[in-house]
Amino acid sequence: MAYKPNYATGDLIDVNVWQELVNRAIYIFANAAARDNGTTGITSPTEGQFCYLLDAGSGSGAMQYYDGSAWANTSLTADITGVSAGTALSGGGTTGDVTLNVDINSASSATPATGDEIIIADVSASNAVKKTTLNDLPVSSATQSALDGITAGTSTLTINFTVTVADDGSGSQNVFYIAGGSDSSGTKSPALDLSTGYKYKFDVSAASNSGHPLVFSTTKDGTHNSGSAFTTNVTTSGTAGTANAYVQVEVTPETLGTGTNTGSAVETLYYYCSNHSGMGGNGKLSLFPVSSYATTDDVIALAIAL
Repeated sequence: MAYKPNYATGDLIDVNVWQELVNRAIYIFANAAARDNGTTGITSPTEGQFCYLLDAGSGSGAMQYYDGSAWANTSLTADITGVSAGTALSGGGTTGDVTLNVDINSASSATPATGDEIIIADVSASNAVKKTTLNDLPVSSATQSALDGITAGTSTLTINFTVTVADDGSGSQNVFYIAGGSDSSGTKSPALDLSTGYKYKFDVSAASNSGHPLVFSTTKDGTHNSGSAFTTNVTTSGTAGTANAYVQVEVTPETLGTGTNTGSAVETLYYYCSNHSGMGGNGKLSLFPVSSYATTDDVIALAIAL
């Protein structure tokens, strides 16, 4: 039969055309028995005819076609015959409801890189599932505060001291006063205990330091007593008495003059003024190769040089 897309009122349809239209319709039946019912079903199916069963025998519907000898399910609908767990998943199955679970123990190990991506639930978008990179992960405020105190890598912390210059009380001798931690006023020529793995930063920006460069030596009073300036791992920035000026010493095995933690070739450093003698007084820095160190709230050693 030739396809006729439109019919007008009054057009005659003969029995053959009508049968073709019937065969092209998709009939809906409750099940296969209703489809094959001799009175209300399709009694003489033709090849290529379609029907839909609300229950194809497994509790679910199916679109069927007649292949010339029997009814068969079309590829338009079909039951899933199995779900297999893929990489880093467990579970699955071949019947009924199945579940897949993330199985971290079955995943291979990898070294994280900043460009690696992870799945997150975006709370700003009603927990929509999104992705981000490790590089973009934020850190907690507590972690950031700890990181802010690290100025020389992951293992070297900076402990700060403030240096001023004032008369020692005799009326004739200026000396260095050093403050740190809870000691805000400064102590005259103190002896300080320093430990490996730390940077000790001496802020010499106070105006009273002008003309009094702070330097270190293994000899008391340094160059004023036939000694020389100690420069290993010592950094000087700016001019004493000006903004942001500081002198910093990092205590490492190199500073100590030894590659072990059992002894020290350089056990004591004396601080002094390169321009004027006597300004270091009896003050000194005791270098310790082991982790018995003073914190910023504990910076003044028990032995205070008077």
